[in-house]
Amino acid sequence: MTDVLSTPRLVLRPFVPEDGAEMFRVWASDPQVTRFLRWTPHKDQAESLALARQWAADRQAHQWAIVRGCDGQLMGSIGVVPAEDDPALWEPGYCLGRDFWGKGYMTEALDAVVRHLFADHGVDRLGCCHAAANPASGRVMEKVGFHYTHDVMCHKFDGTPLPCRSYILYKEEYLSKL
Repeated sequence: MTDVLSTPRLVLRPFVPEDGAEMFRVWASDPQVTRFLRWTPHKDQAESLALARQWAADRQAHQWAIVRGCDGQLMGSIGVVPAEDDPALWEPGYCLGRDFWGKGYMTEALDAVVRHLFADHGVDRLGCCHAAANPASGRVMEKVGFHYTHDVMCHKFDGTPLPCRSYILYKEEYLSKL
């Protein structure tokens, strides 16, 4: 179900089981990358391998490997899931290796996913949130067209509270700016 998407610099493709080792090395084991996410850094390569296998096997999921087009370097992940309390609202989530921060890659990837969901999957609105302590993630959302709606308290998978900022983007708004 995850289509291959291309941008000027990136290829977003489905994960394959072999991505696990690079996932672990590039971002999943890095506490600086995962500090604002719901999950903790992977403890070993086996944890990343298991997740890559899970994503590769799940044909209903929308989970992309973010790959640099010029050299095939695996840089991060981006995916969307329906909101728990509103299945008509889809929520993107993303993660990028530290070596690739500040270069516009995530904005490019998120824009490609948003365009794909609105154009090809009948999605009418998307919701996004980021840890309040991570304003850089909010800037990525805003560059794509999301606008802030409210603060919310999310929780890490271990139950730790995580203050977040929520954003929304409507299909009509997004398409009117193309």
